[in-house]
Amino acid sequence: MEKTLQLAMENKDYIVEMRRHFHCHPEASEHEVNTSKRIYEELEKMGLEPKMVCSSGTGVMCDIKGKGPGKTIALRADMDALSVQELNDVPYKSTVDGMMHACGHDAHTATLLGAAKILNACRDDFNGTVRLLFQPAEETAYGAKAMIEAGCLDGVDATMGTHVNPSIKAGTFSVEAGPRLAAATWFKYRFIGKPGHGAQPHQGVDAGLAACAAALDLQHIVSREFPADKPLVITIGKIEAGTRFNVIAAEAVLEGTVRCYDPEIFRAVPASMERVVKGVADAYRCELVVEKHDALTMPCYNPEAPTLRGQATVKKLFGEEGLAHVAPTMGGEDYSFMMDKVADSLYISVGTGNAEKGCCEPNHSGRFNVDEDALPGASAVYAQYAMDYLNE
Repeated sequence: MEKTLQLAMENKDYIVEMRRHFHCHPEASEHEVNTSKRIYEELEKMGLEPKMVCSSGTGVMCDIKGKGPGKTIALRADMDALSVQELNDVPYKSTVDGMMHACGHDAHTATLLGAAKILNACRDDFNGTVRLLFQPAEETAYGAKAMIEAGCLDGVDATMGTHVNPSIKAGTFSVEAGPRLAAATWFKYRFIGKPGHGAQPHQGVDAGLAACAAALDLQHIVSREFPADKPLVITIGKIEAGTRFNVIAAEAVLEGTVRCYDPEIFRAVPASMERVVKGVADAYRCELVVEKHDALTMPCYNPEAPTLRGQATVKKLFGEEGLAHVAPTMGGEDYSFMMDKVADSLYISVGTGNAEKGCCEPNHSGRFNVDEDALPGASAVYAQYAMDYLNE
């Protein structure tokens, strides 16, 4: 057994304890005060020197130096929770009403703490520096950019991040080249019309009707303006209009998200959407206000070199059977900004699915849970990948 995996198994109780602590005490994006404080304290107990970073004050950075000089690799874990009511009946159920770790960030934080223990015990086995990044606010796409702005990637030569995935068998890892997650935007358009009586609609200007027409017309962009072999999704998630059943809506709001893998398409879509929505507004005699069209994430794209390195790490620890294969998804992840900043970066999906234990519900579900037996392996992959990179 590799030394890293042996150390991970020796620290299994600690990793599970940490995961359950964070799961019991979830905190919202940019408000991870107690979470970051506990992380800081745990790293100090290991004899390390963590730093609080980010404008929110809830990011944690900590360097572990090897036996000699060398390169620097950053390992990233996010730590914010979601506004989701927990439906699981478990001893470590969330103690905060309406808030839970429904996306597995508690597991990410715990496994990176486990990796810190492993790396701290293996300082004589690598040269260079491993930088641990405990990132706030992934769910609001604030955290990664804030960590970058705080200088957390200064002098960093490579990065690696993970995410638990209940659709992958527990104990296996998806390490595949090419697109893994999509670029994502958040858009919001406001249509301004004129109120009127529902019995005399010609006396008003119906903003609600304009918004409905725009929601339909935006889909033509997907089918007629961009290549069919390059996935693109435009989702209208929210339409708000009107104050009463018999009053013409004077204002309407259209809100949604764009997802795609191709950076060129990602950059081109907003202008196409605005052209269509402006045309609809004009046709329905409404004024259009573009309130938002923000990039939430970049595409998560694994280059060939780190992918091969990551596959070799997994096979070293678990053999060929440790590798899982899953298709890319249209989910978004703000770790993509770190990947965009540092070319030698890798995103690994950690299998935590186990139907027998009820750990197969999707991320963001109130019944989401992870097979905790998979967590020590995730810590080992964090640590081993870092050392493999530094010892190349």
